Amino acid sequence: MKNFKFRISAVLFLLAMLISTVAFGAVADDFAFKGLRLGDSYDTMVEKLGEPDFDTDMYLRGVHVIRYTYSADQKIYVDADDKKVVEMFCKSKHYVGPHGVTYGATRAGLQKAFGQAEHKHLDGNIYYIYYNPVVPKEKLLIEMETEQRYLLSWTYTSLELDDPGIIITFDEEEKKPAQRFNYGGLPTN
Repeated sequence: MKNFKFRISAVLFLLAMLISTVAFGAVADDFAFKGLRLGDSYDTMVEKLGEPDFDTDMYLRGVHVIRYTYSADQKIYVDADDKKVVEMFCKSKHYVGPHGVTYGATRAGLQKAFGQAEHKHLDGNIYYIYYNPVVPKEKLLIEMETEQRYLLSWTYTSLELDDPGIIITFDEEEKKPAQRFNYGGLPTN
């Protein structure tokens, strides 16, 4: 009888270890930012996040959008035509994402929370990309610090990533070279 209890305990222990080592993938609920989801309306955005500080009419990845800025660390992009959220960006050190993931999370922490990710270099930055299993067009891009590989920012998007990433504000002409701003004699890039 004692040997039987030992075997049952060993089997249960091994089963628990197996379950704990399985990496679970991202789920549909992981693709919401403070209750706001891709595809939500402008009105829903204001209801969930409040009134933005200001907006900018621009093109993002070839799509005419209006960028609503809540702070330097939080921006929401709404399709200018259908008024639906197409991208949400957050770089706040205080934002707590799905599964308790925060700024500074490591690769191991991300893998534990969301499972394996696709790695991609975009605009000179490293991103881990997770796809919504219910709506594969929706992606969660997690920007990683290039040397120490910790989380810097979150981007939830339904836009294509293969576009060259040109961002043109509505006021600019595409062929006109960008002007550099100069604050107090200090050049900026």
